[in-house]
Amino acid sequence: MITHDTKAHMFEINYPEGRAYLEYTEDNGTVTVIHTIVPEALGGRGIAASLAEAFYRWASENRHPVKSDCSYMTAWMKRNKITT
Repeated sequence: MITHDTKAHMFEINYPEGRAYLEYTEDNGTVTVIHTIVPEALGGRGIAASLAEAFYRWASENRHPVKSDCSYMTAWMKRNKITT
């Protein structure tokens, strides 16, 4: 289950093999993804995509403009035809 820690500006999910997370900053209402981290042991399961989807859904529902300084999130947005 993905959780959103608003104080830490992070979406995360914990597994026995480790913790995966997406970290963002917020400035004047604009949210910028800075990291998407998935341990190697969890790779290939679509976890990064799930984190990106949860983040983007939250940002959209709250009308936050989205930016990305994270290569994964930038690629995910391009694949999903999301423009800022």
